[in-house]
Amino acid sequence: TTTVRPDGTELLLVWGTQVDAQPIRASSAHEVEDESGAISEQRLAGYVAKYATKGTGKTEAADRPIKSQLEIDYLRVATHHRAMIQTAWDLGHLPQYAELNLVRWAHMLGFRGHFLSKSKAYSTTFRAIRGERRAFRAQETLDRLGYTADSVTVVNDWQWTGSGYKNDAERELASAISQRVREHRRRKYEEEAA
Repeated sequence: TTTVRPDGTELLLVWGTQVDAQPIRASSAHEVEDESGAISEQRLAGYVAKYATKGTGKTEAADRPIKSQLEIDYLRVATHHRAMIQTAWDLGHLPQYAELNLVRWAHMLGFRGHFLSKSKAYSTTFRAIRGERRAFRAQETLDRLGYTADSVTVVNDWQWTGSGYKNDAERELASAISQRVREHRRRKYEEEAA
């Protein structure tokens, strides 16, 4: 990945030279070919998605941002994932990589996006996927209840009624809880650092 730093210099990050390119063999060609024997874009995308998502369970990496070196030392992850997390953590503490914010994303192996890059021209947007999912669930609910979309009227009437706490007692209670949580975290990090 090449990134241009604020001072105009280019920054090149390389994670390795290994590539896992596997040809589609005759024995698995049926997974990507349509009925006429041509490679179908839909089937090819499904084939790639099948293998791209095979190992993306949350047990394979940390499930929350990492706060200290001690957390990395005690993570229950594969050696390879630990090495990638450690590398992102170490690079993130170097001044020349500060703008990449690698420390914040070390639990994601230094990558702050989704596990898979998407192309609007070839694929779709996550917004469109969420919209389709909402529409599907709404239709599923209507079908289960025996209604049609035309027979249901949804009335949404949202009004802002205020923000904050009702009174001083609620405000003091919330402040005390927040202070206790902050103090607990501070003690925990001090213990880890010692």
